[in-house]
Amino acid sequence: MDRIHILEEKLRESACVGDVDTLQILLQRGIDVNASHEINGWTALHWAAKRGHKDIVRILLANGASVTQRTKSKDTPLSLCSNPEIRQLLMSETDEDLSRDLPSESRLPIVPNYLKHPTLGEKVDIHETRKTSLVPEKAPVVERVPHLPDELVLKVRIANCGDPDFIEVELPTGDLTYSRLLRLCTDELDVNPAHVTRVRKLPNTIVRKDKDVTRLKDGQELELVVQPEGTSRLIPCSNGLLKQIPGSNANGYQSISLNKNQTILY
Repeated sequence: MDRIHILEEKLRESACVGDVDTLQILLQRGIDVNASHEINGWTALHWAAKRGHKDIVRILLANGASVTQRTKSKDTPLSLCSNPEIRQLLMSETDEDLSRDLPSESRLPIVPNYLKHPTLGEKVDIHETRKTSLVPEKAPVVERVPHLPDELVLKVRIANCGDPDFIEVELPTGDLTYSRLLRLCTDELDVNPAHVTRVRKLPNTIVRKDKDVTRLKDGQELELVVQPEGTSRLIPCSNGLLKQIPGSNANGYQSISLNKNQTILY
């Protein structure tokens, strides 16, 4: 699967799980809002309507999602939706008569409680799970980018090294991960990755994880904070940074100062 198809799949998955942040990032980078799965034909709008994510539906409609596009089983987003508010949004987006696409339960005089408050199924985990605030009642239109760039051009330097100049590096947009960013920067600057204690997004933000990397933009200035060789040994911590171990050298041997009362044999 090529890079564009992978990002299209991430767009559908973010609509499925209700991940507003990832959805907006992908739309800003020009991913086709109507891209469908090659096997079942589902689009992001099908998933958002099925799962009952009203805020996701608003954003997709504002960015040109088709309400009449059908799956391989001939379903429209409306025919998969059981939420009355979302059905109203979908029907207001077209002049066509979509009443034939309403779920059979919605034609009942009384809507059952399980349709008013549908239970969401298992979520697809594509990013770190975190709660996101609801978008405004009228979701802003996300500016579409005509073509997805192949790479981000970033500016990087070593912190506190006496040389204030940056160099430019190219990070592929198909691999926006922390490990790829660290490997790229250390290779270009000829730095041992084990000596990097943190990656700083100037002026004062630490980059620690993949989600931070996806928010980087063209021209972003970064600097690597590097631990000098021969100083305290470093170990990884749970927050993605490195911690110094006092009294221990980088080569793993104890300092002789800790054993100065012992006899040394030559």
